[in-house]
Amino acid sequence: MLELRGLARTMGDFALNVDLELASGAIGAILGPSGCGKSTLLRLVAGLEHPEAGSIELEGRRLDSLPPEARGVGLVFQDFALFPNMSALRNIEYGPRMRGEPRAGREAKARLLASSLGLSALLERQPSSLSGGEQQRVALARTLAAEPRLVLLDEPLSSLDAGLRRRLRGEIAERLREAGVMALHVTHDVEEALAIADRVYLMENGRITETGSPEEVYLRPRLASTARFVGRGPVIPAEPGSPGLLRTALGDFAWPIGVGPGGPGRLALFFAADAGNLLPWAEAGRPNTLRGRVVSASFLGRCRRVVMDCGQLILELDLDPGAMPRRGENLCFDIPPDRCMLVTEEG
Repeated sequence: MLELRGLARTMGDFALNVDLELASGAIGAILGPSGCGKSTLLRLVAGLEHPEAGSIELEGRRLDSLPPEARGVGLVFQDFALFPNMSALRNIEYGPRMRGEPRAGREAKARLLASSLGLSALLERQPSSLSGGEQQRVALARTLAAEPRLVLLDEPLSSLDAGLRRRLRGEIAERLREAGVMALHVTHDVEEALAIADRVYLMENGRITETGSPEEVYLRPRLASTARFVGRGPVIPAEPGSPGLLRTALGDFAWPIGVGPGGPGRLALFFAADAGNLLPWAEAGRPNTLRGRVVSASFLGRCRRVVMDCGQLILELDLDPGAMPRRGENLCFDIPPDRCMLVTEEG
């Protein structure tokens, strides 16, 4: 298990203070906007920066005072950081060579890893002749060849095109799970975090604000800030109304029985942007319905994104891609109670 307790670092006006637990063999995703402290956290765990307070434990062993090379931690950088004067094979076997492993053994290990990542035909090539995706796989193979107990991935897919990112994130997760290696993957991409991780950690202003499985943080967020960042749906101020209903500026809404707010703070209603079902206009006004006028509609392939003027609020909703709403048209939506979440607005 990886355990971070009160891990603190101050840089000017920015203060990082993190508590985190990750089970052995699991993949965790640190998810948050740029500047929230994600990369700084990885550098502290790797030993490239030093905390002002707190502790880092990996499988019961304190790492705080150890140099980077003694921590058993591998780091895959955003720019891959391959040695430009070495072939892909020599890059992959670099860690075992530095540990003094015999050449035959380390080459066999490097070739086995390269085969699992589809790199066998590229081993004699220099990094400059490899594509971005190929360099990323070489960097991952080099990290795994050193047999770390923990792998840290600092937005390793951010420089790749969208299609390649989608393909490689699956490869990364598969190789890490095959190796049984614990990993922390830093990203600002919600879809990437949900696809790759067993555990997601939402980070905001140097703090872990919410933790859960991908399903929990997407479908059942506790905090309004999580709902906005992960769910991409509206967060609507609410207050208790008649029994079993929430009162909002857009009408009354029921929610799943037994599901309470996420914590102290102002109550709000959240539902994902794709939660609504179109209804006949005549049914508007009953609980869990929205009505509004179409301001704009954009075809995005997998959905039709509609901006709705609902009077008190402007909402952005996702419809079936086959829907053909017209600008100025009045629409009515049903939001099922099981898609309605109670969240809390901090502050």
